[in-house]
Amino acid sequence: MSRQSFSGLSLIWRSLSNHRGWQPQWRKPEPKARYDAIIVGGGGHGLGAAYYLAKEHGLTNIAVLEKGWIGGGNTGRNTTIIRSNYLFDESAALYDHAVQLWEHLSQALNYNVMFSQRGVMMLAHTVHDVQVFKRHVHANRVNGVDNEWLTPEQARAFCPLLNIGDIRYPVLGAALLWAGATYEARLRNLNVIRRTLAAMS
Repeated sequence: MSRQSFSGLSLIWRSLSNHRGWQPQWRKPEPKARYDAIIVGGGGHGLGAAYYLAKEHGLTNIAVLEKGWIGGGNTGRNTTIIRSNYLFDESAALYDHAVQLWEHLSQALNYNVMFSQRGVMMLAHTVHDVQVFKRHVHANRVNGVDNEWLTPEQARAFCPLLNIGDIRYPVLGAALLWAGATYEARLRNLNVIRRTLAAMS
């Protein structure tokens, strides 16, 4: 399979042609009799393990077995958010390291992982949410993670589309992680975001 470029110009060009002409990105080879490593699960952790076994340890004969779609599981199915909401020093350090890896992953893979480091705001809808989020904010700040607590009014100022007076889901505050980021594992996730934004406007 030929290697396809994912430069900014190629993305613009494909968008102008209604995204026609993209090549399949995943090969479907016949199974071999032997492998250097077999990884069960083609989600984020499985793909990460395969990538680093190849990149750092020189293994090139690796099989990744996945019953669903590649990049699925928790990585692509759930929040697709990179955030530090951990209470331990070691966890915050792992988060910082992970963000640094994500920042250059599209270039390393020549594949647009749609990493967007614009911050993450998590809304608190209950008193319990407020207590938990504030605990995480304080723990993060102790570890040097740029996180802050917002009042409902500050949250609305940060995101003007936000309805803080919804009776069913009142906004009692928000935890804003400035270094947080999002990524999209599938194009379908983009459609969900578009529909959500359309419903909010």
